Amino acid sequence: MKFDVVVVGAGCSGSVAALNSAKKGYKTLLVERGPEPGSKNVSGAMIRESDISRFVDIDGLPFEKVVKSVKLVFSTKANSVELRIRPRDKLYTVSRLKFDKWLAQKAEQAGALLVTKTTVTGVEGNKVITERGGVEADYVILSEGANALLSMSLGMRRELKPEEAVLGLKEVYSMTRDEVNKRFGLQGDDGEAWRVISDNPIPFAGFVYTYKDSVSLGVGVPLSNVKGLKPYEVLDSFRSSLSELVKGSSLREYSAKVIPENGFPSFKACNQRVYVTGDAIGLVDPLTFNGIGPAIASGYLASENLGQCEGYERALLQEEEVSRIVRSRTLVKELLKEENFKFYVNLIVDLFEGWSSGDLSKLKYYKSNLWAMLRHLTLGLGVVG
Repeated sequence: MKFDVVVVGAGCSGSVAALNSAKKGYKTLLVERGPEPGSKNVSGAMIRESDISRFVDIDGLPFEKVVKSVKLVFSTKANSVELRIRPRDKLYTVSRLKFDKWLAQKAEQAGALLVTKTTVTGVEGNKVITERGGVEADYVILSEGANALLSMSLGMRRELKPEEAVLGLKEVYSMTRDEVNKRFGLQGDDGEAWRVISDNPIPFAGFVYTYKDSVSLGVGVPLSNVKGLKPYEVLDSFRSSLSELVKGSSLREYSAKVIPENGFPSFKACNQRVYVTGDAIGLVDPLTFNGIGPAIASGYLASENLGQCEGYERALLQEEEVSRIVRSRTLVKELLKEENFKFYVNLIVDLFEGWSSGDLSKLKYYKSNLWAMLRHLTLGLGVVG
């Protein structure tokens, strides 16, 4: 059987790539190894409307809640600081299972053929090998996620080192719609999202999202900082600190995934007829916790530049979300070091604690780190443009 385009992986980037290539008239096959799109994905998840609407008609978007407030928490063993932000952009919480199925259905409606429960085991020339047999394709788009075995087998990227990866763990707890609203002080479809940056018990980033009938919580733990404490123990500790929010509810879902903190352009995004998108080339913005937006953009751009490898890589670098990820890599690498992570969390907590008490003398301790802070500030200025 022959297709113009075979897309491997029906996650966000894969389905958008299939949707756009089908709309452009290419005979498109979308292959998913899970029983349905989204079944293999792990994400909180919160999305920006503007990230989606640029590439996909959002009519019928299966959102859970509209995020009206984002709570940012910096926490140490001794104290914590909480900030509340009213988002300027329209934010939604979504279930990845529902969201990914919705995107895949749009690809099918545009004419793409979706095949699930099928694993692609190799790409040889113009042939895509699956456990059910092979198909021919003029172009192959690999949207296979962070564990990108096909991309690695083709020499387009290497395996991530521990210092280049974060392990994400997520749990979803069921409760009634009224109970979700009561516990978070919400009304109707209004939602809330939390970001937690903490160095206790080890450096990690946590999240809490409100859904219609459940609450999602999780942690991201830099693998290089895991010393004597398992990531699931960090999740246990985080959940314990939120016990009142999930008390009496039942665990619906538990999942884990590797989140890449390195990739394109040191990983190849294109090689002749093979294109790579999303997590497979590390398109996650750890500074804004945004992986879905860049993934969707990359899927769209890959399908827009079929037959133009250099054009795809150039388009990625011109895409603001992707460009920011590339510019921030050096800063992120610095901030993920355990000593720097702890330093800034404690600095923020001590700064607000000193301000509230009227005694900033504790900040004298940080004077010895001014050069490192100046270097990080310079890197940060490069990220903002």
